[in-house]
Amino acid sequence: MAAKQWGVSPVKNREDAEARKRELVYIGSSPYYHVDPLSSSIPYLVPRAAVLLQDIGQAFFDSLYVKGVPFHKLIVTSVLRSQEDVLKLRGRNVNATENSCHLYGTTFDICYNRYKTVEDPEGPSRRQVRNDTLKWVLSEVLRDMRFQQRCYIKYEVKQGCFHMTVR
Repeated sequence: MAAKQWGVSPVKNREDAEARKRELVYIGSSPYYHVDPLSSSIPYLVPRAAVLLQDIGQAFFDSLYVKGVPFHKLIVTSVLRSQEDVLKLRGRNVNATENSCHLYGTTFDICYNRYKTVEDPEGPSRRQVRNDTLKWVLSEVLRDMRFQQRCYIKYEVKQGCFHMTVR
């Protein structure tokens, strides 16, 4: 399992995650992605996964530019989960597993049905872009990352996200 191979040992709770900053990298919003308010995870990843997320975001922007599609940021909906987070989540989400890949800091979710519009507040209005167009561009980027053997990808239908684990 790649999550265990490249990841950290599971964190017990948020305090444990804060104490393990030598192993984990803080994931804040960047020019390429936005981190949603997180209720069931903590904004940390192992360095290898953080680089993958940054590369996916940059490749998405590059692909939008080449295709002439107005810029949008990806939305990250889940990252590192503590053992406490998993316990709480299992009570309300049937897809949450006890041995979640999110426990190891190697896995993150990117929403495929919502994107953050990048727009100059002083500039002209941008043309609207359908979410399925953005999803198509994102899926091409992710396919390339998978072919480069940089990650495993799971298409989560009910959660509306791509679930990625670094390789």
